[in-house]
Amino acid sequence: MRRLTVGLLAGMLLAGCTIPTGEEPAPTPLIDAPVDIPVDVPVDAPVDVPVAAAVTAVTAGFRGTAGLAVVDGSEVVAAGEDAAAPAWSTIKVPLAIAALRGDPGLADTASAAIRVSDNDAAEVLWTAVGAEAVDAVLAEGHAGTTVARERLRPEYSIAGQTAWAPSDQARFAAHLPCLAGAEPVLADMAMIDPTQAWGLGTIPGARFKGGWGPDPAGIYTARQFGLVPTDEGQAAVALTVTPQSGTFEDAQAMATALARELVDLGALPTARCG
Repeated sequence: MRRLTVGLLAGMLLAGCTIPTGEEPAPTPLIDAPVDIPVDVPVDAPVDVPVAAAVTAVTAGFRGTAGLAVVDGSEVVAAGEDAAAPAWSTIKVPLAIAALRGDPGLADTASAAIRVSDNDAAEVLWTAVGAEAVDAVLAEGHAGTTVARERLRPEYSIAGQTAWAPSDQARFAAHLPCLAGAEPVLADMAMIDPTQAWGLGTIPGARFKGGWGPDPAGIYTARQFGLVPTDEGQAAVALTVTPQSGTFEDAQAMATALARELVDLGALPTARCG
């Protein structure tokens, strides 16, 4: 039997990602509301994951758009927005893996890029490894994309503008534990700075990375992907949200609401790589 027990911490704080540093003020943390949700299903039974209901609930409250993807065996169950869009700082995960494969001495730099989403650290990693090494990691993880080669927007990083769909990110998350050299990056994904502990960061034990940034009109999208613990292992998930208001504060709140809906779905399928 499988039991998913999750506590929610809805903290919505602002920190740098693949946006120019120092642009945004830090908001105030909000609530601490632990929740214990028991769910029992046979271990080998197929799990019905009504992700569409979760997306509908969140978009009804915030308007805008949202997408949620969960890996179920070899398939990805997805609902809502699933277009390939800028990865923002979520691309730092394969970038960090590629960098550490080439030079383990970059461990501290990789940790900064993952834990606090340090853009300068990510640029150091990018300079050290280049696109081909990142593409190799993406391919091994069945990521369904290749890293961007050109600076599509002058004020943002090249890699951060990589087009990546939530369903493909969830699939990549499922393969992360099997990727050579991913262990230290996964460890860093479990130690994300508290100022970024919104969305999947409200689920204790989640290993995740977030990314966020505005479109040319200034409308913010926030996205995250990673691994959420279950009694039988871990679920591979990805989400993206764009609130109607277009503010980053509302994007954080919307991501946290979608994470809560994910928990409320109950039984989540266990991701297996290899």
